Amino acid sequence: MSPSDETRSRGREINNPIIGDNVTVFTNAVVAGGITIGDNVTIGAGAVVMKDVPANSIVMGNPGVIREKQPSGV
Repeated sequence: MSPSDETRSRGREINNPIIGDNVTVFTNAVVAGGITIGDNVTIGAGAVVMKDVPANSIVMGNPGVIREKQPSGV
């Protein structure tokens, strides 16, 4: 089996997510596909992330809802 065959599943290419620095992923969260998770992101327990997440965000829920983090002390 060639390397390109190993990265395909039923005609679709399988991609790995790119995860930035200082990212926290809590229990049972799912990060799937060729998406990008920015720096300083928190992914809540049980969240399902299927699209790109910008830096300094929080993701929660199923499907994942993206919210901007509030600055400390506000």
